[in-house]
Amino acid sequence: MTEPNGIPNCILALDLGTTTGWALRIGCSTITSGRLDLAPNRYDGGGMRYLRLRNWLEQLRLDNGGIEAI
Repeated sequence: MTEPNGIPNCILALDLGTTTGWALRIGCSTITSGRLDLAPNRYDGGGMRYLRLRNWLEQLRLDNGGIEAI
């Protein structure tokens, strides 16, 4: 949901790579950040990195009531 001043309420920033950095801004003052390790293990197929990222993004969206901008 957009704040009264027109700024999106929930913004996600990503630095994509094998170790993906991320930052999430909720409201005007709450910022959370971290990193997500997407390195394949010995049993992963070719698309597992994409599937893990997609599942993580979906869970992040559900946990925060939606993401308005990436």
